[in-house]
Amino acid sequence: MYKTLIFDLDDTLLDFKAGERYGLEQIFLAHGLDDLTAANTQYQIINQAVWQQVEHGADRTKLLNTRFAKLFAEFGQAVDGQKVELEYRHYLDTNYAQIPDAQLVLANLHDKGYRILAGTNGVKLTQERRLAASGLAPYFAAIYTSEEIGYAKPAKEFFQYIFQHEAQLSLSDTVMIGDGLSADIQGAQIFGLDRIWVNLKKQSNTSAFKPTQEIQRLVELMEVL
Repeated sequence: MYKTLIFDLDDTLLDFKAGERYGLEQIFLAHGLDDLTAANTQYQIINQAVWQQVEHGADRTKLLNTRFAKLFAEFGQAVDGQKVELEYRHYLDTNYAQIPDAQLVLANLHDKGYRILAGTNGVKLTQERRLAASGLAPYFAAIYTSEEIGYAKPAKEFFQYIFQHEAQLSLSDTVMIGDGLSADIQGAQIFGLDRIWVNLKKQSNTSAFKPTQEIQRLVELMEVL
């Protein structure tokens, strides 16, 4: 029986995509990229490469501060990548949208006595602000981010850090819950943790990363836990 739940945040509990769409549109228009579709397509290519490198241990700050410079260079423009990243970060910091039923589920699990932790590859200040403003923060006993840990999921060091700072944790009664196969599910699998895949998009899993359980709606957590 599980006692501790480690939740991913973005696109598991918090609707990161909603803030991303709005923030990118504002950035593109403010800096003269009128073809929003082309700009977004190119951004997603660059951003996916960035996070793949972060998951493999690359310097996240350096990569994040250069992704917009790379993007605008593709369209023949020069921008201060770090400055534009800060502008974009503002939009992400103020995105408080939740995945449907997130608060209902957390309240239910909290009332049942589960110890609830956040384990995220997001930026510490951004995630803390979003959890606070969304009203979800009170359900969490602690928030762990890759920025403070120094390693990103799926690295085993990410999970080791959490276990070192949570003395009561054991592998047998802790479960990782998240939407990311390559980060959440792979990371937990490597570390020997049970893992629940939040597959909201109902995707096929052809990877080697196998969840212990799979759900397609957050409310299903109240049934499987």
